[in-house]
Amino acid sequence: MNTRTIKLILMQGYTPLDITTFTNIDLLIRATPFFCSMLGLLGVLLKSPVYLVSLGLLTTIGAFTDRSFYDYIYLYLFKHIFPLGDVPRHKNARRFGCGIGACLFISGGIGFYINNLYLSYIPTLFIIVLAFIAATTQWCFASTLYNFLFGKNEKCC
Repeated sequence: MNTRTIKLILMQGYTPLDITTFTNIDLLIRATPFFCSMLGLLGVLLKSPVYLVSLGLLTTIGAFTDRSFYDYIYLYLFKHIFPLGDVPRHKNARRFGCGIGACLFISGGIGFYINNLYLSYIPTLFIIVLAFIAATTQWCFASTLYNFLFGKNEKCC
């Protein structure tokens, strides 16, 4: 893993101990935003308010606990197919991201329910794109915003 990737992982609230303990951390923590992005995209393609509000409510699991709904998808459905080990528990920066994602999915679901194209597509496409960027690059907009808003410098853990 290169230095830039390590810094981006640390910015997400993970610790140097997490990086050394979880040998596949680079791949493991990409799963959460990947599933978030793909399941969100499915909701937009279905144009389903119930699906998107439900996805938003499930995403709140990650805002209030140290595992997200998407971590559980990996742990219970894919861990046996891709034996990369356990997903490290996430900290406040990732919880903040899950909270933002939950709000955006719920907003999009409400938008589809009331037939408001702007409220339907802007929040959902925003989180889908940002989650996909996090999955592919390890740069997480929500973690960056968390660090800025709360004066944290997670990369100095």
